[in-house]
Amino acid sequence: MQMLDRLTAGVEKAFLYLTGLGLMAIMLVIVVDVVMRYLFSAPLSWSYDLIGMYLVTLVFFLALADTFRRGGHIKVDLFESLRGNRLFAVAEILCYCTALVFFALILKQMIESGVDGMLAGDVVDGAIPWPTWPPYLMAALGVALLMIRVTLNTIRRIAALAAGRVYEQEGGNHLHVEHVE
Repeated sequence: MQMLDRLTAGVEKAFLYLTGLGLMAIMLVIVVDVVMRYLFSAPLSWSYDLIGMYLVTLVFFLALADTFRRGGHIKVDLFESLRGNRLFAVAEILCYCTALVFFALILKQMIESGVDGMLAGDVVDGAIPWPTWPPYLMAALGVALLMIRVTLNTIRRIAALAAGRVYEQEGGNHLHVEHVE
């Protein structure tokens, strides 16, 4: 399992580099568009489609798994005082399993929509006929990696609970293990 975890972390890191490049591309396109618009009265007619369809999708979805691994997603702290409790650990496992079902449905829809768009040759009606399927592929990759990360966390939680411990999610650069009451 450690090998799969390291492999997943490596893919997450590569996706983060792509996310950084995507953010840089967004900034560059916006700066060029603003300069062209206000200095030359010739805005980039394709910038909105490129940024909205491709780059924002890339930045959002490819960062999902690493953000989850680092504990960066929004959490409800209302129940944090119960974290060392066996019932909390079971509830967390059930929540992860429920999330996996929803992520699987999202992944299925992303793949179907992307394949349908690719086979139909769907493009955006605009200055540049951007194909509609690549954003679905990027989103599907991000959701699939998130599912792998959530599955790894779920397996860790189950193993720790079976051993009488509660495994805390990674946060920052450290890992916590607490005994169950």
